[in-house]
Amino acid sequence: MKDFKLEDSEKLRSGFKIPEGYFDAFSEKVMHRILKEETKVISFYSRNKRLLYSVAAVFVLALSLPIVNHLQNKEQELSSTEIENYLTQNKSVTDDELVNLLEQEDIDKIKITSSITNEAIEEELSNNTEIELYITNEN
Repeated sequence: MKDFKLEDSEKLRSGFKIPEGYFDAFSEKVMHRILKEETKVISFYSRNKRLLYSVAAVFVLALSLPIVNHLQNKEQELSSTEIENYLTQNKSVTDDELVNLLEQEDIDKIKITSSITNEAIEEELSNNTEIELYITNEN
């Protein structure tokens, strides 16, 4: 193989020529353009404000759903039919125990205020033919 020496080989010319004195005033021209053009400053926050708000909304929603779910499970109230069914199936609960569990407002709602006179009771008893059945029946 032949020895190749870079210094001895022919050099290719690019075809581009630099004008005379181009680099003498080059730095002054660049500095003049830099000072002349003001760069626009775009802050990250103002550019992505909508994105930040949507991420914050998703974050708040993701944190609040388990809390709301926990509170709803805690505050579930029993319906009156469920309570009645429980009481009829569990006859070991006495009236005194029930009254002790109720609050005063509930007890006041239960109180019956009627204005039945003795004459109305006597008339009903005299007109009712099955009075003996009611008196003797313990159920």
